[in-house]
Amino acid sequence: MYPIIIAIHGRGNKLPTTTLSALWQQALKHGLQCYNQSQLHPQIDFKMAYYADHFYQQPLVLSAATKTSIRHIYSVKQLPPQHHQQLLLSTSTPRWGTKIAEWIENKLSVFSFVAKPFLKSLLPDIHHYFHDANYQHAVEQPLVKLLNQYQHRPIILLSHSMGTVIAYNVLHQLSRQTTPPQISTWFTFGSPLGLTSVKGFLPKITQQPSVKALATPDCVTEQWINVSDKRDIVCIDHDLSDDYLANRHQIKPKDCYITNDYPGNSHKSYGYLWSHVIAKYGIPKVTL
Repeated sequence: MYPIIIAIHGRGNKLPTTTLSALWQQALKHGLQCYNQSQLHPQIDFKMAYYADHFYQQPLVLSAATKTSIRHIYSVKQLPPQHHQQLLLSTSTPRWGTKIAEWIENKLSVFSFVAKPFLKSLLPDIHHYFHDANYQHAVEQPLVKLLNQYQHRPIILLSHSMGTVIAYNVLHQLSRQTTPPQISTWFTFGSPLGLTSVKGFLPKITQQPSVKALATPDCVTEQWINVSDKRDIVCIDHDLSDDYLANRHQIKPKDCYITNDYPGNSHKSYGYLWSHVIAKYGIPKVTL
């Protein structure tokens, strides 16, 4: 049985769902071709969990500038294999500053107090998601419906930015179902799941208020790949592997660093989608 790719976009207003879905597939296919010399099997479906229309009345228009930026994918050059290895090896390097900050937070909860106004000003959509139950429910439903609709198939879940927070909550909810969906691979791109201000709200929205340590949702069965660019301020805490425990399948986040090649925006979804990490961890075993 061939898997299905389900994607959920990030915060802010977006292009219409069919346009956005086509551009994500275009970026994904280009990355596979560039770094893995492969193509998606025609029986692998792609579905977009689109939620921007729950907040914005009119979608964005595909401007000339956007079209020029999208064409940039055809100029992305394949990195040499040794560069890929250097990127992957760097994921195991300890970051002592992060360790010290986490120790201070665990003892004093200093950053939780400071980070809440930071979240409200920098990521208002996520702040709204945490504080408005109706909005939270509305933006979760497209992903919930798709995951339940295709629960009989292996699922590759692609999530970006705020979409990673929504996905984390939804996956925990669905893991409690009698027949939960099976997420073979979960990709998080440019994720704020490492931010103290975000982690503090997660036990509440996942309906586990007594949880002290966060963990990988149980319906993730094979791998959770967390991809970030160290210039991307949204995922300023780039390492999720020390924030989230393994689930019952012994799956925990694997952190991978890339250079997001999208022109002028190290947080852009397209730049993450065409990166070598997708070709290495995501789809090679089910491509032509």
